[in-house]
Amino acid sequence: MIVWIASHECSGISEAGGVKNVTFSLCKEFHKAGHKAVLFIPVFQCTNFKGITGLSRNVYETEVPICGKKEKVSYSLGTSINDKFSIVFVEHPGFAEKEDVYCYTRHEEELNPAHKKGWGHEDVKFLDNLFAKAVDAFAAFVPETELPDIIHCQDASTANIPLFVFHNPKLKKTQTVVTIHNAGPAYHHEFSSIDEAAWFTDYDIPYFVNCLNDERVEPFLVAAQYGALLTTVSPVYASELTDPAFNNVTDGLAGIFAAKNIQIAGITNGIDIDLYEPSDSVKSVLPYEFAPEKMDFEGKFKNRFWFLEELKNCESNSGLLKDIKKYGFLTSKDSEKDVYLCYQGRLASQKGLTVFLECLPGLLEAFKNLKVIVTGQGEGPLEEGFRKLAEVDNYAGRLVFLNGYNKKAARLTVASSDFIVLPSFFEPCGLEDFIASVYGTLPVANRTGGLNKILDGETGFLYSPNTADSLFKKLSEVIEMKLTDPEKILKTAGKGAEYTRNMYSWDKVTLKEYIPLFESLIKK
Repeated sequence: MIVWIASHECSGISEAGGVKNVTFSLCKEFHKAGHKAVLFIPVFQCTNFKGITGLSRNVYETEVPICGKKEKVSYSLGTSINDKFSIVFVEHPGFAEKEDVYCYTRHEEELNPAHKKGWGHEDVKFLDNLFAKAVDAFAAFVPETELPDIIHCQDASTANIPLFVFHNPKLKKTQTVVTIHNAGPAYHHEFSSIDEAAWFTDYDIPYFVNCLNDERVEPFLVAAQYGALLTTVSPVYASELTDPAFNNVTDGLAGIFAAKNIQIAGITNGIDIDLYEPSDSVKSVLPYEFAPEKMDFEGKFKNRFWFLEELKNCESNSGLLKDIKKYGFLTSKDSEKDVYLCYQGRLASQKGLTVFLECLPGLLEAFKNLKVIVTGQGEGPLEEGFRKLAEVDNYAGRLVFLNGYNKKAARLTVASSDFIVLPSFFEPCGLEDFIASVYGTLPVANRTGGLNKILDGETGFLYSPNTADSLFKKLSEVIEMKLTDPEKILKTAGKGAEYTRNMYSWDKVTLKEYIPLFESLIKK
């Protein structure tokens, strides 16, 4: 097969959220399986070309119609050095001027106060559709024998590609697939009206009358209207997306999918364990190596002690804490009776962190040996909530908030802990539970969406409903288990690592799920 994979992000090239991992791993695994994978990705300021070989800039140029005029787009070509898949870089000043993939940075806010850190780009609809048109237009430079069998579009930012492919005579044999990574209210990339959809796509109003959510035009509905197969990142999330009961967490989309009888296939994301491998300190970026699936935890505990020492000696925005501001602290003396609980990731409402914030004071009062590490950045009120809690005198030495992100600190947060708390209100798949399991850290998660892949009591712990009381009860239970039967916790962690490796490595997911699905589409 020839598969074009269209995404705004990819691990090692330009990174933002979990989509980067899916994009990279699919390109890598399709190539390993003997198929031709071609990644299409825009060039931002943050784009990293270090892992690219044979890079040729501006090999092709074209003009695409958008917003009543023609925009010049160029294409640069390269190949992933280690993984050998082909890459088409889409270049335009609208992308090149952005420091990050989806949101403004602190530096951009300093340059223009209207561009608030963490806010989405004001010209996102222009950028989405410029990229979609550019992917479609690239077919003009490709011989018939090299045209794609499948164009796989990652999330709403690329979901209008099927509209353009459907009307491109050269791509009449090409099938399109759109994977919904997140249908939460902030992730739709919708047009505010049919008129706006017509303006940005250069297609007339009648093309969008069946793609409405109230007055808004939804890219996922556009994709389904014009022949795309919709998939999502876990079977449970697929069922939630077609259940009107989940209208509130899909901003009305679930009810529309159900009413239109739009089928959504659920394929659980995998994890590229090679990127995190704890038995290889170069890949993991952890100081010490260990192997939880072999019940080898010695390096995990050495990492914990190393991390504690570094946190004690490191000031904000220096050394290990580059790009991170530290609030509160942890005592560096590690005791076998201490229990380490963490959260690492985006500080976003979706992640249920208000629930975690509400139950944390009670936990810290109830368990004097509890140590808590929170690492991440995001919504202002959540950052403020963790900052204030970390500065409470009663919790001194037992709670640290690392506000920011760098890879080493993030991975040490997870690898050093006994448990990671994942109280998401909704979660399409979840990657942090995978990463935690690989590092022998047990997830404690709300029973929702893709987090249902955790085997309760066997590879982690699930709770429901998602309230502070319910989370407090479950965390109290697992903390007590760690204090009274630490061997049971280690055995459970070992099984979780083994299960994740055997069931959810990306090579297995690609071979068992994606390749058969794509082959069936081509046969149809």
